[in-house]
Amino acid sequence: MASIKLTVRRLYKISGERMVNTQATARIFVGEQLVATEEIAGMTESPVSKFVHHNLDAGQPVRVEWDCEGIADMTVAEVNVCPCCQHDEH
Repeated sequence: MASIKLTVRRLYKISGERMVNTQATARIFVGEQLVATEEIAGMTESPVSKFVHHNLDAGQPVRVEWDCEGIADMTVAEVNVCPCCQHDEH
């Protein structure tokens, strides 16, 4: 099973002069195929990551698209994850 690391680098919206919680919908693609849709809520200026698993061939291009009321910045990368402990095998 192949894995993708989704990293949310920023997520917030501005209300008045303050940063507040918001929501985003992330769509993760392998090649041209949608493999996951993730609903993300909260606020962060520090990177937060999670792993998404799929059954397509490894080595294809991966990308993330998102919709958000506010400011969001996300990245995805294909990773090799240890099957027993789920940590990066780097």
